[in-house]
Amino acid sequence: MFPEYVCNLLATLRYPPWTKELNWGLHMTMEGEERIPFHSYVQPGTASTCFPGQISSMPQFSTLPVELQLRILSFCSARTLFQVMRVSSALRIEASKLFWANPDAYFLVDAHWLLNGGHPGYTGCDLPFLSHVQNVEIEYHHGRDDEICPLHDGVMEVRRELITNLWKSFKKRFPNAKRVVINQNWVSPPWRNETEPVPQALQILIQYCPPEIEAFAFIVEEENLTIGTSTSVPSMKKWQRSLYRRSAGDIWTRVGTGRRHKTILVPMKHFHGPVGGFERLKHEGERVLLQQHGLWPLSLEALDRHYFDNKKHKSFSCPYSDCDAYFEKAGEWTVHAIESHVKDWRMGKRFCILPDELRVVFEERERALEGNKEEINTQLWKTIDEWNEEGGEKRRQMEREWMEQLENDEAWNTGKTARESGLWREFLLQMESAQHR
Repeated sequence: MFPEYVCNLLATLRYPPWTKELNWGLHMTMEGEERIPFHSYVQPGTASTCFPGQISSMPQFSTLPVELQLRILSFCSARTLFQVMRVSSALRIEASKLFWANPDAYFLVDAHWLLNGGHPGYTGCDLPFLSHVQNVEIEYHHGRDDEICPLHDGVMEVRRELITNLWKSFKKRFPNAKRVVINQNWVSPPWRNETEPVPQALQILIQYCPPEIEAFAFIVEEENLTIGTSTSVPSMKKWQRSLYRRSAGDIWTRVGTGRRHKTILVPMKHFHGPVGGFERLKHEGERVLLQQHGLWPLSLEALDRHYFDNKKHKSFSCPYSDCDAYFEKAGEWTVHAIESHVKDWRMGKRFCILPDELRVVFEERERALEGNKEEINTQLWKTIDEWNEEGGEKRRQMEREWMEQLENDEAWNTGKTARESGLWREFLLQMESAQHR
């Protein structure tokens, strides 16, 4: 893991005092950013501030002034509000307003999808769900800068049509959006010669954002960076995540540091038919991978809690043999491990530093996730084997079914003909890869 991602890991893990159980459902990217599945975000929990059953069954509640009813609802968690939306017809509208307006929750989509028209076929998201979302996080991966603002002999070209298309797609898919955060979690390459914290391509992209939407750039920068200093060379210096907003006169102002919002994974759509069956494997595989990435950081928290949670206070030495650090307070180990041993997170036997009782649990969880991954691969190879059966009859049948669905099912519309669809081309590539195994 690159040093600029350490700040993401530090923001993902929990620190003392621990008020919740270990999060075995942790989803995390390879860059250390937490992703919260929607079902985890709204599932009922014991820590809710108020409870939908209590509210809806209070005979006096409906007689209270409207202002007081709204005041009570405003103290409810997102989980509680979501349950109220489902069980109380009287409070559904107001609970819904509060739920979607929550400033701490942003729903994630990919910039690549929007740049390519936001077609239904190229996303696993439940599209009707997106129409309610007010806060959006756009994941801005490596290479997007070269796509919208390529360099030619050091001169930057601004592809306005492509940028305009992104915001057109955005408005179509998120008609109720109020705020958008564009997340660039990587340092711009040195050949772009960036001199400001917010890279130039990202600045230009945000300048085209519709004026009624509040837009932010969420970037990675060196701590205590001075404007005008080059940001092009990553080093072992400390890095931080910062949120910037464009103000009058094209001035970019830092409005906060660190991750202040939760990133929520949008519910997946219904994967039906042969196209849906194939795409479902891809999206389920991505969810498994996010959980696999989260295991090592989770083990760090587990070890910290092993010595200091539940009124325990047992000082201990760093379990890595080449390190003489010693920990006397809860939370010290977690920070030390992330800052000093992050290179070990992808290594084999990464749970060998844990006490036996913890190591067994984590290795079992790792095997379970690997089993999920193998099951997905088994289903994929079953499809590949059917495609490559002798005689070709099965292949022709599968092709007819794919063509019929791509031509007629709006859920898999890509803006192109069935045979030109990127979904069909990707499917063919997977099917034909079997010839080289």
